[in-house]
Amino acid sequence: MLTEKVRSQILGGCMRDFKTYLAGYCGGFFTIIHFQNGRYELKISAWSQEDPDGAQLGGFLAQQKAQNSRILDFKLFPKYFTLTMKVPSLAKNIPDAVNSTAGPILGYLQNFHYSSGCESCGTTENIGCYEINGTAFHLCDSCLSQVHTSLQQNQQEVSSKKSGLVSGLVGAFLGSLIGCVLWVLIYRLGYIAGIAGAVTGICAMKGYEKLGGTLDKKGVIGSIIIMVLMIFFANRIAWAWEAYDALQMYGYTFADCFRGLGEILSLSELTGQYYGDLAIGYVLTLVCSFQSIRSAFQGSTGSFKINRRL
Repeated sequence: MLTEKVRSQILGGCMRDFKTYLAGYCGGFFTIIHFQNGRYELKISAWSQEDPDGAQLGGFLAQQKAQNSRILDFKLFPKYFTLTMKVPSLAKNIPDAVNSTAGPILGYLQNFHYSSGCESCGTTENIGCYEINGTAFHLCDSCLSQVHTSLQQNQQEVSSKKSGLVSGLVGAFLGSLIGCVLWVLIYRLGYIAGIAGAVTGICAMKGYEKLGGTLDKKGVIGSIIIMVLMIFFANRIAWAWEAYDALQMYGYTFADCFRGLGEILSLSELTGQYYGDLAIGYVLTLVCSFQSIRSAFQGSTGSFKINRRL
């Protein structure tokens, strides 16, 4: 999400802000800018009968990439193209970065009389901007109907698939071990990393899908439960390791420290810190894995959401 001042300076203020992307009709072309992991993906609907395979446009974009260090990559499609660019760290520099990158491209499209319309079929009639499962598209009524039908069919197919719960949970456990090891190693370096918790959850879901046959709703729930338990287990191993480092000179083994961790924490008055670290770990894991879990739930049921934006 950008401030109104920043948004109004991007491409003459023709784009509307929808939090995770900008969309609008700029210089005669349907344009979308998605915000993705610290980068912007610029998508412009453009095609020309005089450049049917996009060779001329591809050559121009390659030239722009060579001249503009902000451009990381571009991809050509029959009726549109995408361009990935780096985003300035300061919001006040975003308009200049976007305008200096997109401006020359829009100018080229205008000068060589490219057309703009539906991303799928190219028609210029009845075009709307639709958000489909969080991603924006410029589509005509006919292509939107086809997308809707396809998503409905996919939902029915996904709903009909059932996973093997026991084998899936075994897979989730095996997969979560990767995140568990990562958690312990990062903790040994003196940090609590939510990314390790997120890796635990993602690997658990991948493992469930691998051995369970498919990742349905109960698979996602089961994987989340495995993730929570394994983070608790990993945190306990990390603390037991710390205790072992301190007590091994007195003849304690790692197994002794792991079994007697509760008593060790109580005697050393570290119980509060132990559970505090665990709570922080869970919170950071939730922050880092929320989107992945949300997407997994959505994918497990085949559900979809279509909203018209423009």
